Amino acid sequence: MWVLVKDFLLVSMGMGIGVVLMCILNVGKEADCEMKQ
Repeated sequence: MWVLVKDFLLVSMGMGIGVVLMCILNVGKEADCEMKQ
């Protein structure tokens, strides 16, 4: 049972980090576009 809980926590942590990275990259791209204009 504990193995399942640990796996679930690791997966959710990885998903959260991935989402945060995607948001940061999207914001950076938009900032680059605005600066070039």
